[in-house]
Amino acid sequence: MAESKRDAAPARAPWPPLLILGALLAGRALDWLTGGALAGLVAFPGAALLGAFLVALALANDVWCATIFARLDTTILPHRAASRLATEGPFRFSRNPIYVSHVAIVLGLGLLLSSPFTVLLTPALAFALQKLAIEPEEQHLRAKFGDAYLAYMARTRRWL
Repeated sequence: MAESKRDAAPARAPWPPLLILGALLAGRALDWLTGGALAGLVAFPGAALLGAFLVALALANDVWCATIFARLDTTILPHRAASRLATEGPFRFSRNPIYVSHVAIVLGLGLLLSSPFTVLLTPALAFALQKLAIEPEEQHLRAKFGDAYLAYMARTRRWL
């Protein structure tokens, strides 16, 4: 029996973890290949502390989001169909607070590890997340929740 568009998964692959890992590995590889030529971009007082703060804040946000998904009894997995619409907690400020966290984690790790290419690849990660994860999820959520999701989209930004 064919799966309806309303119940179909938003994507076939769990793109976010693959994209995050790819950005981190590519950033470190480019740092190594260039012999640290751009290290000055992330060599400022407090860079490592700022990076650690971003990572800690992003991880705390991820835990908060996971708690909301668990309470709503819906999936946190990006390649699975949602059963409920999360609009509370950090979802009041962003339709994608977990992806905001992912971008912050990569940026924070770039600063923490003094990896200029990881920092420079962060916008590319955000773009890839939007195209491969967020836009398909939005289509899924529009099909699944209709007017409720459209109203949520109208009052809540995609990123921040």
